[in-house]
Amino acid sequence: MDTRDLWVEKGYEHFGLYGPDKLSIKLIAQEHGIARTSFNYYFSNKEEFCDELIEKHYDLIHQFCDGGKLHCKKYLPDLHVLIFTFPNGLKFQKQLFNHRHNDKYNEVFVKCNEMVEKKFALRLFMDYYKLPLAVKEAALLHASLTDTWYSRLDINDLTLEKLTNAAEEIMQTILALMEKSGSLNSFSKVSIPTFHDLT
Repeated sequence: MDTRDLWVEKGYEHFGLYGPDKLSIKLIAQEHGIARTSFNYYFSNKEEFCDELIEKHYDLIHQFCDGGKLHCKKYLPDLHVLIFTFPNGLKFQKQLFNHRHNDKYNEVFVKCNEMVEKKFALRLFMDYYKLPLAVKEAALLHASLTDTWYSRLDINDLTLEKLTNAAEEIMQTILALMEKSGSLNSFSKVSIPTFHDLT
């Protein structure tokens, strides 16, 4: 691995651990034995560096989607089994969620989730929960589940059981709210609980 690739690889890990605001070029250099001065040779500034990390994240999401299409046969637990094999990607996506007040990071968070949905996850989601919804409404429902799931995710306490149980618990709450409102049985009056309804 050349020096530039090492910066991106370790920067990606640090972004997932500390987020963009606390991303320290000095700490990356110290922890991984990279010459601090080499950073300025490869990157104009920290913002450009973060853009490179985002491109790496998109590449990883494409790999994740390829894995999902090949190996995920049902939504639970298959999706979370796959997620568990991408721990750095999960942490990076969590940091994007934590920094959604920044338009750039919000856009990446949403776009990555939509990529996963379109490639394989939404179909599995609809089949698993036997949802009598159109694709558009199911996508809104899945977005509510995903947002709430990330809000509860603790990157310092990751186990497959916790990832899966959290998704199931949130989804059962969503279904209960929808059943109460009668929206599960009415295509024309679908009322999707929002992230704020579930937190």
